[in-house]
Amino acid sequence: DLVYPTEITGKRTRVQTDQKKIIKVFLDAKDSTSLEYKLDTFCAVYRRLTGKEVVFEFPAHHAE
Repeated sequence: DLVYPTEITGKRTRVQTDQKKIIKVFLDAKDSTSLEYKLDTFCAVYRRLTGKEVVFEFPAHHAE
């Protein structure tokens, strides 16, 4: 698993107006403090392995 020790909680494919596809992968928010600095590395490794553009991020939580 590329993002071990965290889990993937969601995945979305975004198509821009120029037809470029970007995959957004949402990771478990509980691990955000320990993985924040690794997100760029995850993107680079995924791009090298698959040739696809991807963005790893943590879901935004709205305060109520």
